[in-house]
Amino acid sequence: MKSYANAKDILPDELFQEVKKHYTGMLYVPDGVRHQDRRKLVIALFNQKTSPKEIAAIVGLGIRRVTQIIAEERDRTRL
Repeated sequence: MKSYANAKDILPDELFQEVKKHYTGMLYVPDGVRHQDRRKLVIALFNQKTSPKEIAAIVGLGIRRVTQIIAEERDRTRL
C-alpha cells in the first residue's frame, strides 16, 4: 500500500493551483492525532533508553526525524 498520493490526482483543480502558488516539491501533511501519538511514543521509547535506530523502526520514521523529535523535546523541556 502506498503511503502517498499525487496531489494533482486527489485535490480539486482550484485547490491544487492554490497550493502550487505557495509550495512546489514534496509536501508532508501530518495526521494530527497520529502525529501527536507517534511523537509521544518516540519520547517514551527514548526515555526507556531505546536507541534512535530502534525507535525509527518501531514508529515508521527515519532516524533523522526521530533525533529531531528528541532534540525538540529536550529544547522544549529546558524552558
